[in-house]
Amino acid sequence: MSDVIHDPDFLALGLGGTNMMAMLWAVAMGRTAIGVEMRGDPFLGVHWNIREDFYHQLGLIDQLMLERHGEARLPRRGDGRLFRLAECFYSPHTSAGDIVADEIIDGFDADQHIVGTIHNVEFIDDRWRDGLPNRVITVLEPPKPPEQPDPRKIRTSMVEVLDGPSTFQAEAASIQKLLRRYLELIEQKDRETNSKPRVQLFTHHRVVPKEGEGFIDGPDGRKRIRIEALKEFDFKGQFVRVREPNSEIIDLGVPELFMVAQGFNSTDAKRLGFEQHDVEVDHGDGYGPVVAQADFLAGLVEVLVGGRLRRRISSAFDQNGKEYWVRQIAVGHENDPEVGWVLVQVPDFTTFDPIEAGLLPAGTDSGSPEFFGSYQHLIYDYYIKQAAEILDIPRQELKKVQMIYGPTLFSLVERVGDDPLIAVNGVVAGDSFGNGHFLTSGGAMTGMIGHSARVLEYWQARDRGTVPTDAIRRLAERIKEDTHAWLQVSAQEYSQAAPINFGAERIEQISKASGIDISARASAIDAARRQRHALIPLDPSNWRRLFVRNGRVLSVLPELEAEHPLQRPEHVASLLAVMKSFPTMLSQTSEKLKRDEELAGGERTILRTRSSIQHDLAEGEQTLIRPKFRIGPVAPESAKTYAFLDMQHNGQAEQRIAIKGDLVVVGRADPKHNITPGIDLTSFDTSSGVSRQHAQIRIEQTRFSIEDLNSRNKTRLGELVLTPHKPEILQDGDVVSFGSVKATFRVLGASELPEPWSPS
Repeated sequence: MSDVIHDPDFLALGLGGTNMMAMLWAVAMGRTAIGVEMRGDPFLGVHWNIREDFYHQLGLIDQLMLERHGEARLPRRGDGRLFRLAECFYSPHTSAGDIVADEIIDGFDADQHIVGTIHNVEFIDDRWRDGLPNRVITVLEPPKPPEQPDPRKIRTSMVEVLDGPSTFQAEAASIQKLLRRYLELIEQKDRETNSKPRVQLFTHHRVVPKEGEGFIDGPDGRKRIRIEALKEFDFKGQFVRVREPNSEIIDLGVPELFMVAQGFNSTDAKRLGFEQHDVEVDHGDGYGPVVAQADFLAGLVEVLVGGRLRRRISSAFDQNGKEYWVRQIAVGHENDPEVGWVLVQVPDFTTFDPIEAGLLPAGTDSGSPEFFGSYQHLIYDYYIKQAAEILDIPRQELKKVQMIYGPTLFSLVERVGDDPLIAVNGVVAGDSFGNGHFLTSGGAMTGMIGHSARVLEYWQARDRGTVPTDAIRRLAERIKEDTHAWLQVSAQEYSQAAPINFGAERIEQISKASGIDISARASAIDAARRQRHALIPLDPSNWRRLFVRNGRVLSVLPELEAEHPLQRPEHVASLLAVMKSFPTMLSQTSEKLKRDEELAGGERTILRTRSSIQHDLAEGEQTLIRPKFRIGPVAPESAKTYAFLDMQHNGQAEQRIAIKGDLVVVGRADPKHNITPGIDLTSFDTSSGVSRQHAQIRIEQTRFSIEDLNSRNKTRLGELVLTPHKPEILQDGDVVSFGSVKATFRVLGASELPEPWSPS
């Protein structure tokens, strides 16, 4: 092709948000840019929570483009107005609504902007406390959107960016279309005016996959790159891409800088020798470093979540009463009832195995339609239950609401590479370099606000006379810094209760309101291989598919109830079923359950933690908005932890003894010397091998330790013989031997009791 920009200044392999922003920075700095993308027009349907830095960056691009190229060479919208990225993204003079990005860009819709602002920030703590379900709601002041873009407010530290609150919400594809249309119009304008081309886009193209034909080494080590046109087919549920018949290979030459940002599994990066490795995180729970991994179900329900960022954390218990913390998130779009993304975490012990669930007989072929259908039923049932609890919509009602995507199971495993520099003239960026926890929209923000802006720094360094090798080395270092900042911030999402993208100050506020210790961690974190992954392999390409479940659109979201879902009359039976599966509870729990059971049989008086419930109808948005609440004081309560010793006889659990208090001595009673240990093992000590003060167990919030008190017959932790007066970490499931008496240490859960929040 004779009209191809040869040896471009910048080449973007992959046209997601990261690389399109990088292309815009390059053009704004007077460079030529080529973009190559396999998948055509942007399609990503997920929703992003966006920090205000992105808005300020779009404003800076608008400013640089005007200063360098002048109005005559800038793209215009369909109605003739100058195409300003920041103005289409957000303006205080237009509104949000049912968004079609192209209608705004074309000028057909002159009254709306693309993003929605966040009006409600809500955190629901539904973890169990004091042995029973408990609910604490924290409503925070929403962030105030800026009046206009201000380049001086662009933060260069990704820790600061990600640790701050989200200001905007938007469909990912709408943001990508905004950037794509701007680049397309620059390319079109240059072609129509016979001007020197600044941009060239190759959609439905890829680097030639044959070795030695796509990436070609030059004598100086720089890569020459050749691409080919593609045809894409959906072959039995899998996307298959082949070279366009009779098409010619396109030689792009040797770019000064190329960047691979093609998602978390880039084949081009792998071809250039780049590898990712699992990220391990030590959560401070005694398990040591474990792979940062979590599983989620994602679905798009047509409920007016609206301008709301709602997060929830709840307790889930396995068959042994072991507590897990699971998270849900609901995000929407201001004034748009057809955008309700709800994502729910799946605890490690949930398998979705139809045979295990009793839906199918043993031996059923996992490749059969019956198995797949039953598997999907279990996933849907779990998803609806969890989504109903964060939306506070009855399950039967939520099943009547239309879903246009999901629920789809996917696994998030944090992975990162060692060095973004993959060639003398090439780097890897975006999710292709590293992948952190997605709930913060950290990937989009790290790529679009961080990595792409490092390309701006690259061209600024080149303008100052820095040689390309030094400038690209610095670019790679900055990409790595940004990704490590993302991993540092997002690692907390695997174990810390408070959501990080509410911002550091808001997390502190939540901690005071709900009694969540910022340093508190889940009492159980498993990184074992999940059985459910072996049932039906996960397919990342499912993000491109629609799964339509017909139903209605719900244009009003109910107000949050004061009670935990399991404490409501219609769910008391479920609560009793959960509790009956637990080992013996404290007497006060049994009495409370008895009262609830009696109340469930007749009229029940619902005690509320607020004096009244009011609501206003927000103008332009048919959503019931809760008024702002004053955060009440926190009572200085100590942690309430339910830990036990399951006493063993012939390898079987015989009796459960509760550990009461933060420091408990285990031993044998001696009335003559007036010795009564906190846990008396006399009735279990048939061989008189337990000392009067044998050992002590210490509980410090969610940390547990055991210490031998110089006993005659020693204390063993598993096979380890404890050194007297040297504490050892004690974990749920550990077998402890006091002389010949064996017990298993068990933890039901840990939490701190808050003062209920109060209305203003």
